[in-house]
Amino acid sequence: MLTDFELLQADEQSRADALDVERSAIVQAPAGSGKTELLIQRYLKLLAIVNNPEEILALTFTRKAASEMQLRVIGALRRARDGIAPAAEHERTTFRAATAALARDRQLAWNLIQSPGRLRIQTIDAFGAGIARSQPLSSGLGGIGATLTGAEMSAMYRAAAAATFDSLDAAGAPGESVERVLVHLDNHTGLYISHISRMLAYRDQWLAMTGSGLSDPQNAIAARKQLEKNIENIVVQQLSRLCRLFPEGRATELLALISYAIENLHKSDKPEHPLCELAGDSKLPGSAAGDRVAWQAISGLLLTKGGDWRQSINKNDGFPAGDKGQKKSLYALVDQLREVPDLHENLLRIRSLPEPRYVDEQWDVLLALLKLLPLAVAELQRLFSERGVSDHIQVALAANHALGPLDQPGEIALMLDYQLRHLLVDEMQDTSLSQYGLLKKLTAGWSPGDGRTLFCVGDPMQSIYRFRDAEVGQFLLARLNGIGGVKLDSLVLRRNFRSGEHLVHWFNTIFSQILPLQDDASSGAISYSESVPVEEHANSGEYRMHPLFDASPDEEARYTLGVIRKCLQEHPGEDLAVLVRSRTILPALTHELRLAAIPYQALDIDKLTDLPEIIDLLALTRALCHESDRLAWLALLRGPWVGLTWCDIHCMVKNDASSTVFELLDDASRMASLSVDAVDRLTKFRERMVAATRGSATETLRDRVELAWFALGGPAMLRDAEQLDHVYRFLDVIGNIESAGSLADVNDLERMLDRERVSSKPDPDCRLQIMTMHKAKGLQFDHVVLHGLGRAARISDKAVLSWLINTGSDGRSEMIISTVGPRSEVENDPLHQFIETTQRDKERLELDRLLYVACTRAVKSLQLIGNVGLTADGQSYRSPEGRSLLHRLWPAIEPVVARAFAESGIAESAASCADDEPQLVAPVLRRLRVEPPSDAPPLPRCGDRPDQSATGNESQVEYHWVGAAARHAGTIVHRWLQRMSDGIADIDDQDRLRRTSRRWARALGVREDEIEAVCDRAAIALEKISADARGRWLLFGDGRTELAVSGVIDGQVRSVIIDRIRIDDEGVHWIVDYKTSTHEGGDLEGFLQQEADRYKPQLDLYAALYANLTDAPVRTALYFPLLQKFCEV
Repeated sequence: MLTDFELLQADEQSRADALDVERSAIVQAPAGSGKTELLIQRYLKLLAIVNNPEEILALTFTRKAASEMQLRVIGALRRARDGIAPAAEHERTTFRAATAALARDRQLAWNLIQSPGRLRIQTIDAFGAGIARSQPLSSGLGGIGATLTGAEMSAMYRAAAAATFDSLDAAGAPGESVERVLVHLDNHTGLYISHISRMLAYRDQWLAMTGSGLSDPQNAIAARKQLEKNIENIVVQQLSRLCRLFPEGRATELLALISYAIENLHKSDKPEHPLCELAGDSKLPGSAAGDRVAWQAISGLLLTKGGDWRQSINKNDGFPAGDKGQKKSLYALVDQLREVPDLHENLLRIRSLPEPRYVDEQWDVLLALLKLLPLAVAELQRLFSERGVSDHIQVALAANHALGPLDQPGEIALMLDYQLRHLLVDEMQDTSLSQYGLLKKLTAGWSPGDGRTLFCVGDPMQSIYRFRDAEVGQFLLARLNGIGGVKLDSLVLRRNFRSGEHLVHWFNTIFSQILPLQDDASSGAISYSESVPVEEHANSGEYRMHPLFDASPDEEARYTLGVIRKCLQEHPGEDLAVLVRSRTILPALTHELRLAAIPYQALDIDKLTDLPEIIDLLALTRALCHESDRLAWLALLRGPWVGLTWCDIHCMVKNDASSTVFELLDDASRMASLSVDAVDRLTKFRERMVAATRGSATETLRDRVELAWFALGGPAMLRDAEQLDHVYRFLDVIGNIESAGSLADVNDLERMLDRERVSSKPDPDCRLQIMTMHKAKGLQFDHVVLHGLGRAARISDKAVLSWLINTGSDGRSEMIISTVGPRSEVENDPLHQFIETTQRDKERLELDRLLYVACTRAVKSLQLIGNVGLTADGQSYRSPEGRSLLHRLWPAIEPVVARAFAESGIAESAASCADDEPQLVAPVLRRLRVEPPSDAPPLPRCGDRPDQSATGNESQVEYHWVGAAARHAGTIVHRWLQRMSDGIADIDDQDRLRRTSRRWARALGVREDEIEAVCDRAAIALEKISADARGRWLLFGDGRTELAVSGVIDGQVRSVIIDRIRIDDEGVHWIVDYKTSTHEGGDLEGFLQQEADRYKPQLDLYAALYANLTDAPVRTALYFPLLQKFCEV
């Protein structure tokens, strides 16, 4: 590890070299290193030497980044014009560059401050679209319309895939290919559409291989040979890496052990054992594809089936029990190989290497798919043309096509080659293969010394967009080989201007352990690049790991709430961000924040379909599309716009499964069986829906849904303009995909809506932001909390069709593809398994980088919160789930977790806490109560008709004004009392009681500065109960504790939990409710009577429900532990 002084020197030299505008360079700029500032400085220095500002082209990946860069360039020019010299050194560098650029501006009368449009700073997609639009015929792909993304684009892919079914009716190759694939998929059309649409989403990777089709047998044979060669190349690549890693000094020792094992295997008549492939070999296998099986046998000798280094071996692998010397030699060799970096990982990886050829049946299906792709692309082009849209791939393909091949540049390429002198590329690590190809074509004719430069900047440690087709290996190859005709100097920035000193050193310590030791373009492995803090941040920056043990999501959310509250209180005026890996982690936390009345801004967190106003609208849309969609119509009747009881709904539809709901509304006999209230509601509902369902044939579905929504009183259900925005966003989605006034498939609408995300309304005074880690990239916050690190990501559906793009040692991209097949065959397909394993390895590497991005957003403090599971006996903790971020951190933070576990006292209290199981509470179905539109009938009262959907909520009759601390103390007391009543807890051990109570308090979200007070209150209550004769009588006699009871009272289902049933010597069943209330001052009897009056309705309900379970006499009472008072009610 380099010293801070050495890192600073290296950083200064790299920054100086980056601003040498005669050199081309690629710069690695880690988090907080001032990447954008460096890019602007380079741009300004170029402005000082060019004849026209249009000779410089700066490409970014987002419109926001392009806009920010242009604003900062113009801002620098303005400050230079005004002579405002800054104090900071790096800002003075910008000022000097801007001053020189401004002088050039005045010399050539550019007037850039007044004409910023002359600055060519744009996104790479916008640049590509400009090329395609300038030559729509040359691009060969037609005009380029508005660019679709996300759900809308996915629906377009599915529509194009479905359109290929039309070829089944036509004779010829396309129809035969469709039929071949369908037969192979057992005529599963949904699976077929899924495969084809997925291929369309990555068609830029396929089209280079398939071209206009593979109908020519010779082309098909050539394609097969090429694909099998690609498989062979990756096998050779993997074996070559293993050969380089395996220490030559251990080869002789290993070969001797292999020879010994083979001899014994032959003696035991096991010549088919994989090791026997190495019989007679005097050296280790090489890196040819034919050496694959031999290396796999060696992997099997050194590693167990589970993938761990071998610690035992037996006669089945050639090591019989008698000769312990050879076994010891093997174990000693394994111990030595264990220390070789990356060897274990590569021995594991070669296990899944496939045979580099297809069987004929596999190839037949794959060939049919490859023949189908041009047909599907043609259908997609047709849809693009009809709707005037495109996607990002279309833009890149059109631009590449217009530029022409590398060796025969087109007219556009020649024109750009003449105009363009300097190219700057931001976020180089995020380039896709097609975008990388575009850069190669733009610089293809460039040569050293011709005055043209290429400047790329990015950070491969922050490459987290594989799902957007970003290939981080391209950054490594560009650094090694250059781009097009341009060789690039490799520079690395080291200073971190963002984070405090302690944070920067923590990053260096942690991520040097987590990230790989070496870069590798093919696997996407990126090693860690150290940073050094700047002097202004000396002795600042704090970090803390918060391991929770066996906490539920709700408990973890309450703990995080405490961390958030404390941070906001201790750091007024500073911002805080909570970052999560996925949105699914957030519901419990956002619920707690709402309960605590802590305002927050959530960025693209909520799904549109999760919002109540959209749930109702979706049911309305489905009903208008299909009168026979009974579920949608019943949802309307049950929803707030009509509000029927379940009893009325049942009476309306019973014994008739064939009629539509609309037809049932015309059935007089059925309507007569309903309540008066229901008839009134349905009459008005029917009148309003008739107009919507019987609308003009020329009306769009969007208009019909909007009209019906207004007619039913939809606007009256909205709270604010934000909800109204959601409604119109929903209506816009319908408008984009409807056809002929309806939807071909309502499921497409739901799929699109599931991908639509909404943000909470911005509040300038809100200091708390919540977002995913991906959304946080490029941002910084004073304080950062990483929540839910122990939560594993959802396991993605297994793809039956899989492929990967392998980057060869020469930088060429090669497609490795497994055929589509029945699900039952997937697990047994070695090629498919290899591809899936390789993709998972890439995902794990990207997960490490995502963690780096999340941590490095912090300026002043970083809090990491993750739940760690316990073993069954509670005596130890388990390693985190393998798919969690906590698992990726584990090698670096396990000592912290071990220390926290030892200090928690959990193991010592495991026996008394073994019964700490979740309380099962009867589900409560709450009915939305809203004011109806002015012309709508009143909502029914709960008692109008028996409604089995309503449940009681009396078990929660608590007054929140007593304070959160008192309520939490009451919860802890209740939990102890239950255990004491059940005879499984003893509170005499005060240390154990205190430790356990503290743990429970933290799980409840009690603030650290209040935990002792809460535990004191609980301990006093328990002590007083033990000292009170009546308290001991309640706890330790015959009875039941925490009894859940349900029943029908006044036609409504009621569910309650009774604290304690105590059966006395006379057989009376006492229903007792514990109250941890206290009372200061006089008139204690008056206070007790007031409490008895308050809780009498609740206890009467308990008694009525419990009476259904027993014929014994029932009496009710309250018990106040802190007051040692038993009060019959």
